[in-house]
Amino acid sequence: MFGIMIIGLTGCSNNKEYKIDLYKLEDVSSITIDTLSQYDNLSEFTDETTINKIYNIFKDKVTYKESIGNNPEAPDVLYAVKFNNKNNDSKTIYIYKKEKDFYIEQPYNGIYEITEKDFNIVESLVK
Repeated sequence: MFGIMIIGLTGCSNNKEYKIDLYKLEDVSSITIDTLSQYDNLSEFTDETTINKIYNIFKDKVTYKESIGNNPEAPDVLYAVKFNNKNNDSKTIYIYKKEKDFYIEQPYNGIYEITEKDFNIVESLVK
């Protein structure tokens, strides 16, 4: 009985916490949002107000759901959000709607649930 209890407890301890990996806000020089349409519709934001608005949607996200691919699987609406830093490096993170739920996905990191309101803020910037 003791052996079964140990197996049950160790099975539960495999939940890994994933934290979204962003640059520090002060290091973000611009944010680009790509609608991923056939026309390659890119919107770039360099003003501090918009960068703060977008950054605050993505920051401090934590999940137990791992991302195991380059792109989200079968989203209904998908945007690629690229955080560019002052060293000309970037991190691309996806924000999307799938059925009635809304997510942020950082490839090979995590899948984070967000509110419809947060999704709509990003979407309103590119429509």
